[in-house]
Amino acid sequence: MRHIFSFIAILALVVSLLPLSTQAAESDYANLLVDPGKKPSEGGALQIIEVDGQKTLGDQNGEPIQLRGMSTHGLQWFPEIINDNAFKALSNDWDSNLIRLAMYVGENGYATNPEEIKQRVIDGIELAKANDMYVIVDWHVHAPGDPNADVYSGAMDFFEEISSLYPNDPSIIYELANEPSGNNNGGPGLTNDEAGWEAVKSYAEPIIEMLRENGNENLVIVGSPNWSQRPDLAADNPIDDDNTIYTVHFYSGTHMPAEDSSDRSNVMSNARYALENGVALFASEWGTSEASGNNGPYLDEADVWLNFLNEHNISWANWSLTNKNETSAAFTPFELGKSEATNLDPGSDQVWSAQELSVSGEYVRARIKGTSYEPIDRSAYTKTIWDFNDETVQGFGVNADSPLQDITVTNVDGALEISGLDASNDVSEENYWANVRLSADSWGSSEDLLGATELTLDVLVDQPTTVSIAAIPQGPAAGWANPTRAIQVTADDFVEQEDGTFKAELSISQEDSPSLETIATSSEDNTISNLILFVGTENADVVSLDNIRATGKRVEVPVIHAEKGEATFPSDFEDETRQGWAWSADSGVKTALSIEEANGSNALAWEFAYPEVKPTDDWASAPRLDFWMDNFVRGTNDSVAFDLYVEPVRASEGSISIHLVFQPEDLGYWAQAPATYEIDLEALGEATVTEDGLYHYPVEMDFRNIENLKDDTILRNMILIFTDVNSDFAGKMYVDNVRFVGDEAADQETAPEQTEEQASDTTEPNEETDRVEEDNAAPEPEVEKGESGLGDKTEDGEKLPDTATNYPNVMLFGLLLVIAGIFLFLKTRKLS
Repeated sequence: MRHIFSFIAILALVVSLLPLSTQAAESDYANLLVDPGKKPSEGGALQIIEVDGQKTLGDQNGEPIQLRGMSTHGLQWFPEIINDNAFKALSNDWDSNLIRLAMYVGENGYATNPEEIKQRVIDGIELAKANDMYVIVDWHVHAPGDPNADVYSGAMDFFEEISSLYPNDPSIIYELANEPSGNNNGGPGLTNDEAGWEAVKSYAEPIIEMLRENGNENLVIVGSPNWSQRPDLAADNPIDDDNTIYTVHFYSGTHMPAEDSSDRSNVMSNARYALENGVALFASEWGTSEASGNNGPYLDEADVWLNFLNEHNISWANWSLTNKNETSAAFTPFELGKSEATNLDPGSDQVWSAQELSVSGEYVRARIKGTSYEPIDRSAYTKTIWDFNDETVQGFGVNADSPLQDITVTNVDGALEISGLDASNDVSEENYWANVRLSADSWGSSEDLLGATELTLDVLVDQPTTVSIAAIPQGPAAGWANPTRAIQVTADDFVEQEDGTFKAELSISQEDSPSLETIATSSEDNTISNLILFVGTENADVVSLDNIRATGKRVEVPVIHAEKGEATFPSDFEDETRQGWAWSADSGVKTALSIEEANGSNALAWEFAYPEVKPTDDWASAPRLDFWMDNFVRGTNDSVAFDLYVEPVRASEGSISIHLVFQPEDLGYWAQAPATYEIDLEALGEATVTEDGLYHYPVEMDFRNIENLKDDTILRNMILIFTDVNSDFAGKMYVDNVRFVGDEAADQETAPEQTEEQASDTTEPNEETDRVEEDNAAPEPEVEKGESGLGDKTEDGEKLPDTATNYPNVMLFGLLLVIAGIFLFLKTRKLS
């Protein structure tokens, strides 16, 4: 019996660990995949109904209706999403029946530029109506967190104006207060309790009364304290209105599921409590990341949440329709050397390809459509090297060693036209030497082909025939290596085009062209700078080539930084570590951070280049250096200073604007110095040049006038952001001697101890932040949504949630129990 008991104990322990190391399949959830919801043309006016004792959202006929769709990012930062192609893509390709227009009021939003921002909302409403989607008009309360703050005093007039433009319009939903919170950046916050909810309620009631008196029966959404995580408070003291619904916001990497309604520190538990106590809910904002907008995406946890929302007919909008460099963004962001930002206008085909979507965007699109999520292979890539769209031959001509010289190469209709090919007529695999030899000797550019496996090009002819091409790509790693064979396309491969011509695709592999393999796998240099083509035809004097492109598998080259070391301030880097400095999670540059000598001293160094094609968001391509330190305070100092050394490879136009940001919890995780430091690249000659040939800039940035920042405010971390202002900069930068300057001694290594009050402020379990947004004209606070006190910190100081993929301690404990069980089994066997 003892043997059996020991065996069962071991088996039970092993089985108990399995859920921690396996993922639930879609089929494990009864409500994860649901059909797309009704559009306004079918659903009509929305109303609150009751089904099986639970209040929920209903359509004009009193039947349950679920809205599923997307939220924009801040319209002051990403207005490009307001275009017809995008709205058609969301309605038709994504099957969305909802879009949320996030109109920030503070943070350079509506309160700063009311007419322009309001017009963007109106344009968005018109596009939503034209594309048969419900539309949430979101009065985006964020910084400050109290909707009664002065900056929000225009709420009544705004909602009265919009509702008069669209009287009782069944497509429109009014969201009166996005995320009430304790955020006091720019004004007052409010408490996470009954008093905080009473403040929200007293703000919302007069606006709702105005809407109803004017005949507008539209659905109204009202937020709750603690970043709309407390619908339970609203359930205990609801607004007296039959068509008001309460929002719940969550981020799947931070806010964990709950099985019951008893835990007031858990967002899902609060949602369950609200449902059980007689109010209807609407998840008007949720994300697949942590609440900071970064890390993850946490898709397994998102499945649990969406199954819960769908089960209870809770409508939802995902955050957000942006190409910002954060995990929660729906589109691919810019990252130096890795990806270009997706255009928020998908183009005339009104479809964003899967490659243009982020992992989060790809996942959420499937969940909106109610289809199975099947992720694409994101290691695969295709890049066009020569497209001939500039009406030139882009460096191509007849090679000097070509056996045939009487050949003409021109650009015709955006393609490379080659004429005189009657004499270049060997279409065999081996004898390509007899054909004309073209090369792009005067291209003057290069492209990285790391991991490339094939070169593919479009072949265009007037009539189908056979065309044979061999290729030798060249670059620093590959000079000349004979092709093993030429590749043919035959008459059967050509497809007739709308203009009556015929097109075929011809692909050349590494096996066909050894030089391609050499370039793609080189450990030193993977660039192509020239391409030699041997072109033969059968019965065709003229052939055109277009869209010469490379396909392959992305190879992640490890970025090796200098040792991070301990966070040290002032930072002089003389110990040959980074002294705590790292790239911010949303930095557009994440190249190697090294310690190198500059002007006779160790400095933090990195290389980068701003892109030639500028992202709309000029912060997207910015290097962002991030420094975290415990008990980090300003004291009586007035500014941050550091030595910046610039070693340009290219720098002749535009400028670089340096921004200083702190992220104190007491100020809503965003406190930005109003002034910036500007480097005019057209005036480099005016800068001091060091003995080692570097341009020296003694940077000093005042932080004394940051609103509400006190001398003893725990800063948490400091970010230096180097934004591109229409510049052509490429090269290396060095930062040294980062310090505070002012009345107080600069040495902050021994910072003041936290007071008891400060310590309690920084450990409150549900204190939430928001993601950081960027304003192209004048950068702003951002939403860095994240709860404190959840799990461990990452290397860069971010808190990690206790997710299904973050249980090392539990796993270790389980393993110890298994070992103990085995020991018990052996022990009892020996005793018997």
